[in-house]
Amino acid sequence: MLINKTSCTAFKSLMAATVLLLCPVTAAGRVINVRGSVVSAGNNEPLQGVTIRDAQTERLIGTTNIEGKFTVSIDDAGTLLFSIMGSEDLAEPVGGRMALDVKMLPKARELDEVVVTAKSNSNVMTIDPAELDVVGNYIHLKKRVKIPHRLFSSNSRMIIQPTIYNVTRRHLSYLKPVVFDGHRYAITQTRMLDWDPSLDPLTPYREVKRTGRRTDDYVTIQDSLYVDNPKEDFMCVVMTSLENYNRVVYADTFMIARGSVNPLRFLSYDLRGYNLTDEQYLPQPEVFLRDSKGDINLVFEVGSSKLDLSMGNNASEIEKMAGEFRVIENDPDMTLKSFSISGTASPEGNYGRNLELANARMEAAMEAVMGAVPASLRRGAAISSEAAVASWRDVEEMLRRDGRDREADAVRKVVDAYPASPDMQSARMRRLPFYKTLLVEDYLPRLRKVSYEMVYSRYRPLTDEEIAALYAKDRRSLSKYNFWRYYQSRTDDRDREAVLREALGAHPDFLAAATDLSALLINRGEADGSVLEPFFADDAKATRLPDASVYDMAVAAMAESRYTRADSLMERLPDTEEFHKGKVYSAAMCGRYAEVVREISEDSPLNEVLLLLAMKDNATASERAARLGDSAVEEYVKAIAANRMDMYVEALVHLENALRLDPSLRDVARVDGDVTDLLQDIEASAGANE
Repeated sequence: MLINKTSCTAFKSLMAATVLLLCPVTAAGRVINVRGSVVSAGNNEPLQGVTIRDAQTERLIGTTNIEGKFTVSIDDAGTLLFSIMGSEDLAEPVGGRMALDVKMLPKARELDEVVVTAKSNSNVMTIDPAELDVVGNYIHLKKRVKIPHRLFSSNSRMIIQPTIYNVTRRHLSYLKPVVFDGHRYAITQTRMLDWDPSLDPLTPYREVKRTGRRTDDYVTIQDSLYVDNPKEDFMCVVMTSLENYNRVVYADTFMIARGSVNPLRFLSYDLRGYNLTDEQYLPQPEVFLRDSKGDINLVFEVGSSKLDLSMGNNASEIEKMAGEFRVIENDPDMTLKSFSISGTASPEGNYGRNLELANARMEAAMEAVMGAVPASLRRGAAISSEAAVASWRDVEEMLRRDGRDREADAVRKVVDAYPASPDMQSARMRRLPFYKTLLVEDYLPRLRKVSYEMVYSRYRPLTDEEIAALYAKDRRSLSKYNFWRYYQSRTDDRDREAVLREALGAHPDFLAAATDLSALLINRGEADGSVLEPFFADDAKATRLPDASVYDMAVAAMAESRYTRADSLMERLPDTEEFHKGKVYSAAMCGRYAEVVREISEDSPLNEVLLLLAMKDNATASERAARLGDSAVEEYVKAIAANRMDMYVEALVHLENALRLDPSLRDVARVDGDVTDLLQDIEASAGANE
């Protein structure tokens, strides 16, 4: 018997939905190879697993790969039929084209509208319902499928392709296929001269029938799929195809699971975020060169330029100044920038004489003061002096500050009468009735003085007031430490968040700010894993991060349903009191139930029931569920437990109670494989009563 060697290669792509047979086409036209791609109309996303048939023969001739690309052989005047679940079928005439790119429109109806009817005929396949079990971020499928011997012959290959369709995101994922070859089919494959098993992508999944011809066979579908959010809506669709050497004999599609089984979606726990307290990761105090001022006031006798240290506070003022100089000289973080002396005379008498007196006082003070300035400080410092005569307007202002408005008005009247003549002002002032008793005795002596001012720079931390002013003016210029100081001075939760976000904007590598911001958001119920995620991008650096950062990242990951990520981080942490609860619940969410069942059961009766359901201990779970309260979630969990024990009426009542107490649970029930059947009955009953 001659075997056509090109008729037996199947499934050119691992991700194909059905069989690929490269059989010669019997037609009058010219056979050409057509290459192209298939994308979804609208978003141009590549579509993998699109089946391609010859419209004339209805024979499957190809499928698209993971990039949506295909290569098929067809008559140059033929028509290609493209089909995939979730999109409208498309017929595309070849018209001699060797390059063909197509776009497929999404179907108006969703996959969840697929209805699989029961088949009682013994020569067709049936696949009973299955469960999609969620553990952590993985969906697990395990199902035994019967292949009827009346359907399957020794010259056949059965391909079973399970898929998981994310209804929420409208994305189809392919699991490992099951490839079951009849005995003669397997021999034919082996004897083909150009057949290379290593080039057949289905070889790893291939199983050969070993039982008798009249024996039904059972194969196992078993695989897992990682999903970003296990709380989304999933369904399992299985596509089957039976082929012989040159054609598809039988094909069918089954929806075997709607919704995922995930009782731990209701597991309740309160994990708090931790601020970073490890000193080695906190910003250290920083010093800045800042200017400060010092001053001194020396008083003189009337008409005298001699500095009398016994007069007033002259001696203590000189000593204070000398002490400041000593501090500057002995502090390596300080330096004198400038030193200035100003001598002032009071305005009574002749203006020219007063100015000479002011200069004399300034020189006398300069001689006395400069003797106290160490030579090492004078170098590099700007030294200046100035002499001046106080005006009668200065006297007026002093009177007003003391509440003597009547006397101040009298002084102002004299000044306004002789605005350009200080000497005439002084002469007229002597006629005022309060001149001797008030001005000469009290106010004029205050204006006879020498003052100095020195400006020095010193390295020191900014004060809280200086940091606040800088934050208001130019916050991006703040150092990590000053951001940290300002953040700690805030008491309002929203203010603290704003400061930490500003700090990370100015310093993206500010680990302490990221850790405390993550903890703040966790404790407010707004966990955000993106805050700390950049610090975990480098695995080598991530292993050296402090425990508080690792823990906060893990808690944020759990809040975002990234349980596998959270568990890997929790396992890095020591089993201390502060981290223990997080380690327990991450272990539970990732399926290590036996390790934590006792502790979680002690936390709450509801958590105990949920863990028993996850462990498939349905009898005990049903018994414990009966003791729960009557809140919406507890009623819902009672419905799950009763439904698993086939107590249909009781389960229906509990679910109706739950939906009445909390209508939002209806959205959960639609994706929950434990109660989707109950919800369908409830909605069907409600529709019938309308």
